[in-house]
Amino acid sequence: MSTFWDRKEKPYIFILFCLPFLWMFISLLMGQYFPDPGKLLMRLSGIWASVCVVAVMAMTPIGKLKPFRSINRYRRFIGLTAFFYGLLHLIIYLVLFAGLSWNWISSDLIEKPYIYVGFTALVIMAVLAITSTKSMIRRLGKRWKPLHRLMYLSAIGVIAHLWWQVKDDVSLAVYFTVFLVPLLIVKIPTLPTYKKYFKKT
Repeated sequence: MSTFWDRKEKPYIFILFCLPFLWMFISLLMGQYFPDPGKLLMRLSGIWASVCVVAVMAMTPIGKLKPFRSINRYRRFIGLTAFFYGLLHLIIYLVLFAGLSWNWISSDLIEKPYIYVGFTALVIMAVLAITSTKSMIRRLGKRWKPLHRLMYLSAIGVIAHLWWQVKDDVSLAVYFTVFLVPLLIVKIPTLPTYKKYFKKT
């Protein structure tokens, strides 16, 4: 165990991050989501994916504060959790909502273009998850940090995915926009492009 986990508390944090999934899985087995489990589970998994995206985006400003610097050691954990719930969101759509029906999926791809934005955000998170290991950090060197700034683009994709599918209830889109937009704005001065054009002395 100690060779797999670099810190003794991480197994407990792993369990904590798995609790929403276990709650959804057990509730599904108990029949609480029937007769339409796909629709509700898609919403729940999407909410948890968005919560984790907010959490990982908040790591940088919060982690810079001296009393909270220790949370930086869990940045990868939270990022991987965001990817996990995003992937779960996709799997639930394919299996429970669309029933693996290509006719259904192809129809949605035409009628619901926000699927492309959400899928792009998930692909970005997949790339970041694959390149989050220590060996990949060493292999990518100076290219690692610019690559992982793509998380900002993924967060923008999450906001667009939420707003694009709004029909009547805008509450979720508003909540996550309120959290994510300020976190994106504070990142702007740290971007190399901003420093190049707006911080010349």
